[in-house]
Amino acid sequence: MNIKKEFTVLLNRIFILIILLCPQYALARFLFEPSFMQYTGRFDGENGRGNLSGQVFGLNTGYLGENFMIGLTVEKGQYKYDSNITNAGHENFDGGGLGSFIGFHLFDHFKIWTGYLNSSLEPTSNNDTRYFGQQVSFGIGYRVYEGLMLNIHSFSNQFTQFEDDNTGKTTGLSRNIKTEGHVLSASYLLIF
Repeated sequence: MNIKKEFTVLLNRIFILIILLCPQYALARFLFEPSFMQYTGRFDGENGRGNLSGQVFGLNTGYLGENFMIGLTVEKGQYKYDSNITNAGHENFDGGGLGSFIGFHLFDHFKIWTGYLNSSLEPTSNNDTRYFGQQVSFGIGYRVYEGLMLNIHSFSNQFTQFEDDNTGKTTGLSRNIKTEGHVLSASYLLIF
C-alpha cells in the first residue's frame, strides 16, 4: 500500500472516529464551504515539461468543532496545459475529484488544513479516455468578512493510471504525469 492511500485511509478512519465519539454537546456544527479556485503550476509528463492553469469549483462539507474541522471535498473544473501532456496530444482537460480534508480554524479568522483528493483528468476533445491520480495539498486561509475566506494552498498530484472506454482497459502509465503548484481561492464558509 503506498503512502497516499494510507493517508486517505487514515483520514477516513479519523473522520469516522470523530463522528462516533463526538456527543451532541461537543459543539460540533455542520460545515458547508463552496469555493472558486485558480490553479497555477507546472507538470512533468510523457512528452516533457510545461506549465498548467485551471479554473475549478469546489465544495467542502463536514464537521466543525470549536477549532477542529474534518470532512469531504469535491472539485470540478477545466485545466489547460501549455504543451502536450501525453503522447495523445491533448492540452485541454476537464478534471476534478473527491477526497477528504482535516484542519483547524483558529482565532475566528484563520484556517489551516491538509487534504487528499482522488483526481481525474479527461481530455475535452476525447471523453473516451481519462487519467487517474492522487493529489495531496496543504493550505491556509483568512476570513476577510463574515464567511468570506481568501485561501492559498500548495498541491502535488501524480497521475498513475489511464483508462480507455473503447477497450475497457485501465492500465498504469509508462511514465507518471506529475503536477505541482499553488492555488488561490475565494470561498464562503457557512456553518449550521
